[in-house]
Amino acid sequence: MSTVADIMSRPALTVEVGDSLWDAWQLLFVSGLRHLVVIDASGACIGMLSDRNILAEIPTTPEHLGSKPVRDVMTRVPVVFAQPGDDLRATAHMMTDNHAEALPVVDVNDRLVGIVTETDMVRWIGI
Repeated sequence: MSTVADIMSRPALTVEVGDSLWDAWQLLFVSGLRHLVVIDASGACIGMLSDRNILAEIPTTPEHLGSKPVRDVMTRVPVVFAQPGDDLRATAHMMTDNHAEALPVVDVNDRLVGIVTETDMVRWIGI
């Protein structure tokens, strides 16, 4: 049986809820990723931010994105989470049922340990 731990990306890149969209965009650009986990000051996962959330902002100038915080465009809780030991088939169904392109992965203490994305799933399938 394959589990989320077998394919998840770690560590998950995070952005704080009050950070600017410009800072988040730069992190996505430099990392080559499409999703960031949004955390609060305590480090708790409170949402997700994708490149699409940012690109939907018009205009996408550094000035506009720099003046807008992540909290204004992130996908908010309830965020669906996965755990490292979760079965990949069940996780794929959960992603499909919730229209989620990515899921934060948390341990039994609700600490963020990674992220599983559609790309990770496709790679696992071997397409």
